[in-house]
Amino acid sequence: MLEIKKNKELVQDFFNLLSSGSDKYLDYYTEESLIWTAGENALGGTRSKSEVVSFAKNVLDSFPQGISFNILNLVAENNYVAAEVEGNATHVSGKLYNNKYHFLFKINDNKIIELKEYMDTQLAVKVLLEE
Repeated sequence: MLEIKKNKELVQDFFNLLSSGSDKYLDYYTEESLIWTAGENALGGTRSKSEVVSFAKNVLDSFPQGISFNILNLVAENNYVAAEVEGNATHVSGKLYNNKYHFLFKINDNKIIELKEYMDTQLAVKVLLEE
């Protein structure tokens, strides 16, 4: 039970760092971590930590006031944590970006070794890629 509690706290801390605009959230990954995002477009696919560094910076930089991530639910079992999250932000274009997400984290030794991100990909493409 202690491990499950620690994993949920890690996920909470991860989103707190993302919401604060700090790049310290990257410290939760290892060099072997894999981050997968839903979508058959420029946003979707599997990336390593090194690939996420520049990719995420470009996305996050398009929100000058940052993105506020609000965790609605956290469910944990063994070394997995599922998070239902809402993100709220204003894009540099002035468009509101209020997306709903589901994340699945696989955690070992206090590190995220795998992250799967599901979201409204149509909204993401519309706002982020301006398509």
